[in-house]
Amino acid sequence: MKDDLSKLKDIETCSNCFSPRIVPYMGYETGKRFICQDCEHISVVTIIFEDLESLVKFLQEKRENEKNN
Repeated sequence: MKDDLSKLKDIETCSNCFSPRIVPYMGYETGKRFICQDCEHISVVTIIFEDLESLVKFLQEKRENEKNN
């Protein structure tokens, strides 16, 4: 399973909470928009991480920074 996860590339995430659980919103009738299934944020902007390792590293650093502030 770990090998399968390491092959994930270009992971698109929510620009609000960085969850990869985003889906098209309103069938693209209003333009390209996404809704996050976790925080319900609707956006035209997503953040793309090169791979799963990059996303995990970013989230760990974000958590560490929030803990220190």
